[in-house]
Amino acid sequence: MNPKSNLLADVAVVHLGTGMAPALVTKFLVELGATATRVEPPEGDPFGAVYPAYDVWLRGAPRDAEARHSPERLAMLLAEADLCVIGGEDYPGVTRRHDPAALAAQYPRLVVLDLEAAPAASEFAGRPAAEVLVQARSGLVHEQYLDRPVLMAFAPANYGAAMRGLAGVLAALYEREASGRGQVVATSLLEGAMTWACGGWCEVEKPTPYTEFAVPKSPVPLIFRCADGKFIHLVIGAHGSKYRMYQALEIDDPSVGPDDSGIPKPTADVRNFYGDIDVLAAHVAKKTSAELLARIWERGLPAEPVWPPGRCWDEPQVRHNGVIVADADGTRHVGNPLRVETSPARGRASPKSGARPLEGVRVVDFGAFVAGPFASAVLADLGADVVKVETLAGDPHRTVFRFYTSVNRGKRSIAIDLKTPEGRRVAHELCAGADVVMSNFRPGVTARLGLDVDSLRALNPHIVVLESPAYGADGPLAERAGFDMVMQAYCGHEWRAGGEGREPMWNRTSMVDFAAGFLGAAGILAALYHRARTGDSAFVVSPLVNAGISLLAELVQRGDGRFEGAPPLNRWQTGFHPAEALYRAADGWIAIAVRGREAAVGFAGALGLTGWLDEDPARWRDAEVDAIAAAVARLSIGDALARLDAAGVWAERCRQDMAREVLHDPALHAANVVQISTHPTFGEVRELGPMLRFSRSQAGHRRHAPLIGEASAEVLAELGRSPQDIAALVELEVVRARTQ
Repeated sequence: MNPKSNLLADVAVVHLGTGMAPALVTKFLVELGATATRVEPPEGDPFGAVYPAYDVWLRGAPRDAEARHSPERLAMLLAEADLCVIGGEDYPGVTRRHDPAALAAQYPRLVVLDLEAAPAASEFAGRPAAEVLVQARSGLVHEQYLDRPVLMAFAPANYGAAMRGLAGVLAALYEREASGRGQVVATSLLEGAMTWACGGWCEVEKPTPYTEFAVPKSPVPLIFRCADGKFIHLVIGAHGSKYRMYQALEIDDPSVGPDDSGIPKPTADVRNFYGDIDVLAAHVAKKTSAELLARIWERGLPAEPVWPPGRCWDEPQVRHNGVIVADADGTRHVGNPLRVETSPARGRASPKSGARPLEGVRVVDFGAFVAGPFASAVLADLGADVVKVETLAGDPHRTVFRFYTSVNRGKRSIAIDLKTPEGRRVAHELCAGADVVMSNFRPGVTARLGLDVDSLRALNPHIVVLESPAYGADGPLAERAGFDMVMQAYCGHEWRAGGEGREPMWNRTSMVDFAAGFLGAAGILAALYHRARTGDSAFVVSPLVNAGISLLAELVQRGDGRFEGAPPLNRWQTGFHPAEALYRAADGWIAIAVRGREAAVGFAGALGLTGWLDEDPARWRDAEVDAIAAAVARLSIGDALARLDAAGVWAERCRQDMAREVLHDPALHAANVVQISTHPTFGEVRELGPMLRFSRSQAGHRRHAPLIGEASAEVLAELGRSPQDIAALVELEVVRARTQ
């Protein structure tokens, strides 16, 4: 198993939050080595009854019962703490009692993470923070299908807020090593939800078909039922992959050649966006899942079975990765997703104090596609100087501008042919002067290029190294190709999102890719903090599969083998439970969150269902769904929301097509939710930004996603190369520069 890391061994955390997001932050901090103390609200913490895994998440943060009712005891804990977590989800009768500015003023070295419902400048500030409501008000519920909303099953508001907040507080801890001062770090569940729209919400001043191309809503993914009734998810979209996939499926199509990638292109045919669905389905149905997967894998192509949550836990690679841990009472649950190894080095690399937390940090990023590059984009948002190293042809993901800009903004690009000795020499010079080196090559490639951790430490003893493989840096599946789509299948997300009695559903947000990027960034930030304290270098491995498993942290397995948590959506894909779900009104959709008996009584009265609904909403089942749906359907959205608000019941309109509204909201721009840069070809680019606010530091930038080799000459000059040397490298096609 992944042992508890020591990166945060000297960090003390006071957990004052409620709900999923703050619990996940504290869980991860503890797994990185921090010690934590949990102080519940005076009214108690009701979320243990909401999430079966809640107390498991917080097992590393023992309760301090005295501090719950004693301001003096709480003050003593905070005076000794490095970090405290406040805010989170709302629950009727549980009030938020901690003012972040007051905490920061009273404890000058304390880093305070404030997990709000929405940014203070937003129109949604002060609205109840519950997953279903936040998904509705953010517009995320309308990001999957064209014709109807769907609740996203992986709790995007909570996971997104947790990952944003985690990156923020780790950056603030690192910055404190230079300034000696703590500060407030704020993000929100609203921003957590919008996080997963990063690959789609983008607007340019001078649009072209290239900039407007996006994964369409209502896509039909390559998920098929095999001859044995089992589902698999396959992926076509790399050089020669369509040809090899057709070979595996024994499809005879003379129009498909050996170089055919099958990369999706702009089309009005949503059904066949990823491939010829009918042809593929007919051939998949001829073979069993085991036979077909073997044929696909032997050709080096990505594909996985669609499994329920927890099914992959006992697979050899997952066991090898150590991401599932067992406690003394026999409970198994999701543990540390990162593998961390530290190495002593003489001296220390002291942080520099600047306007942004990572001022002075140089990152060299060899990543491509989404997960690897997104980790360094998070660091660029926090002030790091990120140099993107790509091939002379460029990052393959440049074919999709919206995704490319979302994970590469804020960087400088140098294009190098790493297959040449001189190209590798340039890369090594870059790494020798870097603080961080990142890659998501397949295992073995880094060693061939001299970019493995041992080679990098020989160049720079203080280096922090991140590798982001698909399945692991080693282990039985280390060589297997992996992408977001197949990870959703393998880890259980597609089974869960499909809903009861329905076929599996792929989530079009690429959430596993983005989660892997966040986790990699968190590992780097913790390693930089540890290096600032000790001088040690660190090697961090953040596999894509571990990220997919970590997005199902709600799942626990009890000692008797039973799984609890992470259920599938209902058969309408509108929620997990009738009391927290989406319902269709006469002119659109609303979301409701009925928590507790008092809310249930008010809800029944508002809809004329007194006597029909049990006063305990936990007992509601399909019959209650039918009654609620019929009552809501008779009302307009405005009428329904007015009645429910008057009764003190939480409800929200399901907003639709929110991208333009968000991207042009001045308040959200000021709050770092939206970032604006100027692209040399497309003019002004509006996209989702860092979604973090610091009380002292700044976040974000105005640097566009780079053109291929846009900064090659600049970066080479910084390495001491003369103009003549640079021109020679360009002429020999070792380096590509923008002037070509």
